[in-house]
Amino acid sequence: MQITTFSDYCLRILIFLAVCDGRRASAREVAEHYGISVHHIAKAAKWLTREKLVIATQGKGGGLTLAVPPEQIRIGSVVRTAEEGSGLVECMRPSGRCAIEGACGMKSMFDEASDAFFATLDRYTLADATAKKQGIANLLRMTRALAG
Repeated sequence: MQITTFSDYCLRILIFLAVCDGRRASAREVAEHYGISVHHIAKAAKWLTREKLVIATQGKGGGLTLAVPPEQIRIGSVVRTAEEGSGLVECMRPSGRCAIEGACGMKSMFDEASDAFFATLDRYTLADATAKKQGIANLLRMTRALAG
Protein backbone atom coordinates (compact mmCIF):
# COMPACT_ATOMS: atom_id res chain seq x y z
CA MET A 1 0.00 0.00 0.00
CA GLN A 2 1.12 3.52 -0.66
CA ILE A 3 -0.45 6.80 0.38
CA THR A 4 -0.33 10.02 -1.62
CA THR A 5 2.12 12.80 -0.87
CA PHE A 6 -0.88 14.90 0.17
CA SER A 7 -1.82 12.42 2.92
CA ASP A 8 1.83 12.22 3.97
CA TYR A 9 1.99 16.00 4.34
CA CYS A 10 -1.28 16.07 6.29
CA LEU A 11 0.16 13.54 8.74
CA ARG A 12 3.42 15.49 9.01
CA ILE A 13 1.52 18.66 9.89
CA LEU A 14 -0.50 16.84 12.55
CA ILE A 15 2.66 15.31 14.03
CA PHE A 16 4.41 18.69 14.08
CA LEU A 17 1.47 20.37 15.81
CA ALA A 18 1.14 17.55 18.34
CA VAL A 19 4.80 17.97 19.25
CA CYS A 20 4.27 21.74 19.63
CA ASP A 21 1.91 21.03 22.56
CA GLY A 22 -0.50 23.88 21.80
CA ARG A 23 2.02 26.42 20.52
CA ARG A 24 1.00 27.89 17.16
CA ALA A 25 3.17 27.10 14.16
CA SER A 26 3.08 28.65 10.71
CA ALA A 27 2.90 26.63 7.52
CA ARG A 28 6.30 28.09 6.64
CA GLU A 29 7.77 26.84 9.92
CA VAL A 30 6.38 23.33 9.36
CA ALA A 31 7.68 23.30 5.78
CA GLU A 32 11.14 24.51 6.81
CA HIS A 33 11.55 21.88 9.53
CA TYR A 34 10.59 19.09 7.12
CA GLY A 35 12.47 20.60 4.18
CA ILE A 36 9.44 20.60 1.88
CA SER A 37 7.43 23.15 -0.11
CA VAL A 38 5.47 25.69 1.92
CA HIS A 39 2.88 25.69 -0.89
CA HIS A 40 2.19 21.97 -0.37
CA ILE A 41 2.07 22.36 3.41
CA ALA A 42 -0.33 25.30 3.10
CA LYS A 43 -2.61 23.26 0.83
CA ALA A 44 -2.62 20.34 3.28
CA ALA A 45 -3.14 22.70 6.24
CA LYS A 46 -6.14 24.25 4.49
CA TRP A 47 -7.65 20.79 4.02
CA LEU A 48 -6.97 19.86 7.67
CA THR A 49 -8.69 23.10 8.70
CA ARG A 50 -11.75 22.25 6.56
CA GLU A 51 -11.79 18.80 8.17
CA LYS A 52 -11.79 20.50 11.60
CA LEU A 53 -8.57 18.82 12.72
CA VAL A 54 -6.56 22.05 12.72
CA ILE A 55 -7.36 25.64 13.66
CA ALA A 56 -5.76 28.33 11.49
CA THR A 57 -5.47 31.76 13.10
CA GLN A 58 -4.68 34.76 10.91
CA GLY A 59 -2.55 37.79 11.71
CA LYS A 60 0.26 38.57 14.09
CA GLY A 61 0.79 35.68 16.46
CA GLY A 62 -1.38 33.48 14.27
CA GLY A 63 -0.62 30.05 12.97
CA LEU A 64 -1.80 26.48 13.11
CA THR A 65 -2.82 24.47 16.17
CA LEU A 66 -4.60 21.18 16.65
CA ALA A 67 -8.38 21.52 16.93
CA VAL A 68 -8.72 18.07 18.50
CA PRO A 69 -6.56 16.36 21.15
CA PRO A 70 -4.03 13.92 19.62
CA GLU A 71 -5.73 11.04 21.45
CA GLN A 72 -8.89 11.68 19.41
CA ILE A 73 -7.30 11.83 15.96
CA ARG A 74 -7.38 8.39 14.33
CA ILE A 75 -4.65 7.91 11.74
CA GLY A 76 -6.91 5.64 9.67
CA SER A 77 -9.63 8.27 9.52
CA VAL A 78 -7.22 10.99 8.39
CA VAL A 79 -5.65 8.86 5.67
CA ARG A 80 -8.97 7.36 4.51
CA THR A 81 -10.51 10.82 4.12
CA ALA A 82 -7.43 12.36 2.50
CA GLU A 83 -7.14 9.43 0.09
CA GLU A 84 -10.80 9.47 -0.89
CA GLY A 85 -11.12 8.85 -4.62
CA SER A 86 -7.53 7.75 -5.16
CA GLY A 87 -8.03 3.99 -5.25
CA LEU A 88 -5.12 1.59 -5.51
CA VAL A 89 -5.99 0.55 -9.05
CA GLU A 90 -8.04 2.11 -11.84
CA CYS A 91 -11.24 0.17 -11.15
CA MET A 92 -11.27 1.43 -7.53
CA ARG A 93 -11.34 5.10 -8.58
CA PRO A 94 -14.68 6.91 -9.07
CA SER A 95 -13.86 7.74 -12.69
CA GLY A 96 -11.95 4.51 -13.27
CA ARG A 97 -12.60 2.37 -16.31
CA CYS A 98 -11.07 -0.99 -17.10
CA ALA A 99 -11.72 -3.21 -20.14
CA ILE A 100 -12.04 -6.35 -17.97
CA GLU A 101 -13.77 -4.81 -14.96
CA GLY A 102 -16.90 -6.99 -15.12
CA ALA A 103 -15.00 -10.29 -15.11
CA CYS A 104 -11.77 -9.58 -13.22
CA GLY A 105 -11.49 -10.67 -9.59
CA MET A 106 -8.69 -8.25 -8.68
CA LYS A 107 -10.96 -5.44 -7.46
CA SER A 108 -12.34 -7.53 -4.60
CA MET A 109 -8.80 -8.54 -3.61
CA PHE A 110 -7.64 -4.94 -3.54
CA ASP A 111 -10.77 -3.91 -1.63
CA GLU A 112 -9.99 -6.55 1.00
CA ALA A 113 -6.36 -5.46 1.23
CA SER A 114 -7.41 -1.82 1.52
CA ASP A 115 -9.89 -2.66 4.29
CA ALA A 116 -7.13 -4.49 6.22
CA PHE A 117 -4.74 -1.56 5.74
CA PHE A 118 -7.24 0.95 7.13
CA ALA A 119 -8.32 -1.40 9.93
CA THR A 120 -4.72 -1.41 11.12
CA LEU A 121 -4.39 2.38 10.90
CA ASP A 122 -7.72 2.80 12.71
CA ARG A 123 -6.16 1.22 15.80
CA TYR A 124 -3.72 4.13 16.17
CA THR A 125 -4.05 7.79 17.11
CA LEU A 126 -1.88 10.82 16.63
CA ALA A 127 -0.90 10.42 20.30
CA ASP A 128 0.50 6.97 19.47
CA ALA A 129 2.50 8.42 16.57
CA THR A 130 3.95 11.16 18.77
CA ALA A 131 4.63 9.22 21.95
CA LYS A 132 8.32 10.17 21.63
CA LYS A 133 7.72 13.92 21.31
CA GLN A 134 11.17 14.98 22.42
CA GLY A 135 12.80 12.62 19.92
CA ILE A 136 10.69 14.03 17.09
CA ALA A 137 11.44 17.59 18.21
CA ASN A 138 15.16 16.82 18.27
CA LEU A 139 15.15 15.25 14.80
CA LEU A 140 13.24 18.22 13.37
CA ARG A 141 15.44 20.67 15.29
CA MET A 142 12.38 22.17 16.94
CA THR A 143 14.06 24.16 19.69
CA ARG A 144 10.83 25.91 20.76
CA ALA A 145 8.58 22.84 20.50
CA LEU A 146 8.36 21.62 24.07
CA ALA A 147 9.27 24.85 25.80
CA GLY A 148 5.65 25.67 26.50
